[in-house]
Amino acid sequence: MVTMGGCGDESKDATETTITPPAETTATTTDASTSETSDTTAPAQSESEPAGEVGATVSVSSTNGAYPTENVPDWSRIKSVGAYRDASYGVASIYVNLATDEVTADSLSEYRALPKPEPGEGRIKLVLTRTARDVNQPPHVTGKYDFTVSQGTVELTGEAGIVLPGGSTITFAKGTEMESDVEITAISDTEVSGTFFVKDKWSEISGTFTAPVK
Repeated sequence: MVTMGGCGDESKDATETTITPPAETTATTTDASTSETSDTTAPAQSESEPAGEVGATVSVSSTNGAYPTENVPDWSRIKSVGAYRDASYGVASIYVNLATDEVTADSLSEYRALPKPEPGEGRIKLVLTRTARDVNQPPHVTGKYDFTVSQGTVELTGEAGIVLPGGSTITFAKGTEMESDVEITAISDTEVSGTFFVKDKWSEISGTFTAPVK
């Protein structure tokens, strides 16, 4: 995890509440391949080196009832950016954390154990998953990750959430009404860069990131 001034399937925390129904409140803030079969552990992939300084830009809007109408997170000030890799036989995921608060996690287990944001703070959670049958710990690759379908439906999939104070996480309803345009543009052993746009009937997030990989 890198702390900054200014700017597959995930196992959910036991305290996390996932909320998707619509409501009436609105708040918006803005800032600016097919794998080869193998029974051995695949080496880390470095298709192109991530370019630019570690950081992120984030834009969020939501009419979900869980989204705050007071003490709304200032998404123009992303203070913490990090990515955490989890891999097993046939599947690998990178968890990207973009936070308005200053958080520190040096491993995936520490990331999962992070306390929920304080009032006025928030985090964007992206899970980028590659499913590659018969490959042990498949390396991630650059390309588009489809957030509209479930993990395993295609090779590159993902999930997204808006993590809020109080233990709630707004997730995105997969299906025909969901839109996504998420891409890993560069990845190495130590960094990952990408762009994201995810939208359903009630919420929308977009932005860019370059994050250190733990």
